[in-house]
Amino acid sequence: MAEKKDLKVLVAEDNPSLRKVICNIVRKLGYGEVAEAEDGTQAWALLEAGGIDLLLTDWAMPGLSGMDLLKKLRASDGDLERIPVVMITAADTKNEIIEAGKEGVDAYVIKPFNVTTIGEKMEEALRNRARS
Repeated sequence: MAEKKDLKVLVAEDNPSLRKVICNIVRKLGYGEVAEAEDGTQAWALLEAGGIDLLLTDWAMPGLSGMDLLKKLRASDGDLERIPVVMITAADTKNEIIEAGKEGVDAYVIKPFNVTTIGEKMEEALRNRARS
């Protein structure tokens, strides 16, 4: 697995303040480049452009939701299909967690969160995808 400083992380979150917080956490944790998307459609365009090593996405976004984005990734061919995904959401019911797991999410973060949780879940997602 590549070192954290060499990885490019995409943060897809429609709330600008929360997106900034998550991006700052990712940088603080020592990850390399951080890209931002304000919704799933913008995130998909960045993913298709290539070079993304890890996706952190909100579940509920206008247009293309985080779940739709996850489904699109897992249904695609090649490198996109293998990108690790961390779902960040306030959705914490058992059914939602099971649905995300069935669709191929690698880690799940329930809001509110802290730096430690984000870091642990990012590492978990990278490990899980490396094994699959």
